[in-house]
Amino acid sequence: MATGSSPIIRAASPDDSIAMAAVVREAASPLMRETTILGGVGLDRFIRDQIASEAANRFLVAEVGGHIVGMSAWRYEGEELFLNHLFVHPSAQGRRVGTSLWARGLAGCNTGAARTLSLDVYEDNTRAAAWYRSLGLEPVAQRIVMAVPIPSVSPTADQAWSSTFLGPADHDYSQYGFSQFTLNTRRSTYTIGRLGTDFFRIASSVLLDDETALAALHRLDPRRRLLGFDAPDRWEAAAGRGAVLLGRTIRLTIPIEQLAARLGKTLSEAGG
Repeated sequence: MATGSSPIIRAASPDDSIAMAAVVREAASPLMRETTILGGVGLDRFIRDQIASEAANRFLVAEVGGHIVGMSAWRYEGEELFLNHLFVHPSAQGRRVGTSLWARGLAGCNTGAARTLSLDVYEDNTRAAAWYRSLGLEPVAQRIVMAVPIPSVSPTADQAWSSTFLGPADHDYSQYGFSQFTLNTRRSTYTIGRLGTDFFRIASSVLLDDETALAALHRLDPRRRLLGFDAPDRWEAAAGRGAVLLGRTIRLTIPIEQLAARLGKTLSEAGG
């Protein structure tokens, strides 16, 4: 697909969504596709709608020889500029496509309010992790990725709950293959992801301590497991409920000025 030409970096348009989704599917690891929205059957429609709606993410694409070979998505997360996604088609890796996406993203997406850049990387994505570390990014936190079976229990009369499982969330699921809904119990309100056909994604394993929530999720879809991203110190409690460790993610960060200098030097030395 790729040639030796220098990549052209530009803002993504809705019409790029099919090519962008194809790059993601080729570049993302099996675990990433299994445990994130990147494996959704409607990923291209989701990207298209995100770009068209001018959502929080700002998307860039990289073209070589008229073909889209890379994409990135950026957003603000508090006072940080967050690199949500960066993918380069395997045929174009090692040709400064990723570096060029980085440089353009920093120049075009940062309004000056952010001083640091952060990203999450799957531990098993060793090539990307090594590249990020070579640019000076340092690890600051780790999360475990785990799958937890939902116990086959039914809520009792005093375990009242409600959810938005149907309605708009159901429409999103039919379009994209994933959606979010809320689950309300007397104990708390939870935001739950419905991911593919295998998982309910939970923001924290504290939900495991809410028997009403567990009973409700089993009633909504007894075939699914809970997918959790949580701090390592939550593992012991989850393991006691039959959790399976799927992998780990690492949060990396770097001062933006430092990263911009490293990227500029890399592109200059390469003649980019």
